Amino acid sequence: MKIIILNARKYDFIDPKTNKQIAGIKLQYLFNDDLEPVIVDSNERGYQVADGTLSVDKEYSVKQIPGVYEAQFIPRVNAKNQLIQKLLNIDFVCSVPELFKASSSAKKIG
Repeated sequence: MKIIILNARKYDFIDPKTNKQIAGIKLQYLFNDDLEPVIVDSNERGYQVADGTLSVDKEYSVKQIPGVYEAQFIPRVNAKNQLIQKLLNIDFVCSVPELFKASSSAKKIG
């Protein structure tokens, strides 16, 4: 499945309760890679941003942000006993085209 990764942030800290080091990469992404808004029904439309994490050893996979990536997920059950799709791995596909470009020939208003 292709996703658009919007943001990536590394974290690395010591858990004060367990004294264990916790490290990884937090990602925010869109599930659709064509930038077309999703229309569920008359009450819901647009984009839903999902959060996920990768282990820090996958840092080499994060090539360009924002970017389109082929993503692999695995099913997991969370603490609330709900089935979720856990992000497992990503492979860079391409960059996201610029939506707005500053034009050198733009006319000044006023």
